[in-house]
Amino acid sequence: MFFLASFLTPADFFVVPLCFLVLLMFFSVVVRKYKDEKIRKIFLRAFYFKMACTLLFTLVTGYYYKGGDSEMYYYCIQHLQDAVMDDPDNFVKIYMTKAINVKTPLMNYFIFTDSPYPDFEAMHDPGNFWVPKFGLPFSLIFNQSYISIAMFFSFFALGGAIRLFKFFYHYFPQYYREIAVATLFLPSVGYWSAGIIKDPICFGAVGYIVYGFFNMFIRRRKYLSSLIWIGITGTLVYFIKVYILLALAPAIVLWLFSEFNKVVQNKTLRRIMTFLTLSIGAVLAVLLVNYATSSESLKAFRFDTITETSAQNRAIYEEFGEKYEGSYYSVGTSNPVLLFLNGIAATFFRPFIWEVNGITAFFSAIEGFFFLCMTLVLIYKKGLINFFKKAFSHPVLMMCFIFSIIFAAAVGSTALNFGSLSRYKIPCLPFYLLMVLIIYRNAGLTYPTWLKRLFGYRQPFRRVKQAF
Repeated sequence: MFFLASFLTPADFFVVPLCFLVLLMFFSVVVRKYKDEKIRKIFLRAFYFKMACTLLFTLVTGYYYKGGDSEMYYYCIQHLQDAVMDDPDNFVKIYMTKAINVKTPLMNYFIFTDSPYPDFEAMHDPGNFWVPKFGLPFSLIFNQSYISIAMFFSFFALGGAIRLFKFFYHYFPQYYREIAVATLFLPSVGYWSAGIIKDPICFGAVGYIVYGFFNMFIRRRKYLSSLIWIGITGTLVYFIKVYILLALAPAIVLWLFSEFNKVVQNKTLRRIMTFLTLSIGAVLAVLLVNYATSSESLKAFRFDTITETSAQNRAIYEEFGEKYEGSYYSVGTSNPVLLFLNGIAATFFRPFIWEVNGITAFFSAIEGFFFLCMTLVLIYKKGLINFFKKAFSHPVLMMCFIFSIIFAAAVGSTALNFGSLSRYKIPCLPFYLLMVLIIYRNAGLTYPTWLKRLFGYRQPFRRVKQAF
């Protein structure tokens, strides 16, 4: 009836509103602790925006794409729930199981199914298996309601986004409008972190990790809870998408080192400390990537294999692009430097308008065009050298630059197509956009009228003097 998609049921008309009310009541209680009314309004709007993105993602997945990874993960959640219903002891076994294979007692639940997807093969990967494990408790509570489960995935991502907002707001309270847009209301981030897929978990985890380190080392409070959140979310990212940690870790290390350097009063000593900080951070980044990824499953992320991997992927993608009229793309080079630069361009600025061949690609192209225009205008008016000086003149901006650039180069040079890239790149977009906007404002540049309205500026703003 109602031509419902395969993962939707009539019961959702009762369960989904109930789930929405539960989340809204919980969220309303949480935001009451903020005394600033404008912050409360921003967070409430972010909640409604996130729930709207969840519904939109569900409709597009069900009626436009007619399935995909999100539906496959939903089937896997159902398999896990069937296992728990047959034997409650399986609940503990599920979370003690790293992945599904022929040796696991849960194997039969993934083989003898009516799923149109290769559930059993997909769950061989521990990162994939974490997605249904994450969604299982919410499925048990809300009777396998797809949208309800997706709402909790979105809610987790929203929690991470709010922590990113609070982190940046601590340093740049005068730019709260820009921070809100970059962390809470960026369309691609809102959309791709709103379904039953890996990306809401990873995006939310980034926010929890950054805010946890911020609480422990900068605000110096909530040590235990911050350490627990860092441990939980760090574990999730390690198993689901370890390359996020490989890009985030050196950025956090350099940020913290730079914060500690600020207490040094002597300018000469401070410059020496800054040089040592950059050197130590670079060495740590190399050691982390080359030795922390020594296991067979993580060798693809080593520096000495990433170029070879990119070349192999490029050949496969070009073959697919010739055979099918899809959104496959190639960075078109084997030179490491050009591969790095083209990967960054692909992440932040592509697809270009003439490369669009679908609805989601169209909106990604508009967002990428906005990123490109803001970047080019800033570099044209203030110069490339000044852009880098500003990016490295403040610890937080430096962290944004390092994380976003490393992450963008990695995913942009290895992603399968524009659809995959749109999902993979969302953790770095808030960091890059906010860095550009803050440098833009601090340089005394004026937004165009339509952008002022978007940010909610009703009066002409003045340049805000900032000590960086």
